[in-house]
Amino acid sequence: MKTRISAMVCLLCVLGYSDLSRADDPYSQRVADPYAISPDLPTMSSGTPELYLSFMAGFAIPRSENATFTDGTTPTVIPNVDYTTSFSIAGNAGIWFPTRNKLAGFDLGVELTGMVWYPDVNCCTDFFNNSPTGRGNLNGTANNGTTTELSGIYIGPNFLLRYPMAISEAYPNGRWHPYVGIGVGMHQMSFRPGGDRGVTSCCIPGGNLNTNPITDQRDTTVGFMGLGGIKAHLFKYVAAFVEAKYIHAHHNGLGSDRFGNSSCCSLGVPTGNDVVLNTYSSSINTILVHAGLSIHFDVKP
Repeated sequence: MKTRISAMVCLLCVLGYSDLSRADDPYSQRVADPYAISPDLPTMSSGTPELYLSFMAGFAIPRSENATFTDGTTPTVIPNVDYTTSFSIAGNAGIWFPTRNKLAGFDLGVELTGMVWYPDVNCCTDFFNNSPTGRGNLNGTANNGTTTELSGIYIGPNFLLRYPMAISEAYPNGRWHPYVGIGVGMHQMSFRPGGDRGVTSCCIPGGNLNTNPITDQRDTTVGFMGLGGIKAHLFKYVAAFVEAKYIHAHHNGLGSDRFGNSSCCSLGVPTGNDVVLNTYSSSINTILVHAGLSIHFDVKP
């Protein structure tokens, strides 16, 4: 019996030594670091891809810009039109390709992002959405302006670079992740004149100046974005983040009722031709600050 026990102990020692030897082998399947078996720089197919979905909310802060009217009305240029700060919501889906120390500690990523905000021009900016003297107004009425309601939408891909901090061997291989990125995408502005002086309709209380939905008038162009932020993992697969974005786009087909000619109603019924828009061009430069949560998915190779 003692001989059998001694033989079993020896066999277990041999098996344990063999298992440890395989664990030290860089070509073993048990090695946690996917780059241990290759001395080359990682490619986009290297490492463990990390998928994520993010949802965020915050504020959009447009810069004041010149409006150049292109429909022949004068004055042609209205300087420093004040596009207002508004609430903004956004979301994205992306993937990280961890490179760890092979690219100076940085990871590469790509995402598809979308956001919406409402940079209205409040009543009453002279000769942009109000005629202070009645000039240009069909009835010669002075100070009969409207708010110019606008909504902005941006959708496009971003190319990202992040630096993991507080790194551990276990996922997520970093508790903190500062990151930066650039992108290009679709920038769309929808617009219409709003209610009388932007407060209430001149039709009926609580009604709208016109029945045309805001998406009836829109202009789409190319937008360019730069962004930066920091993300912190709260749990293994859930992270919180805050980020700032800067979007630049130039539109040639925007519109505003610059003399207050959009008609009201007759006995509470829209008159029909109730929307009057003067076409103008303007740059739309916006800072967006968002905070949100992201859900991460660890994809094993």
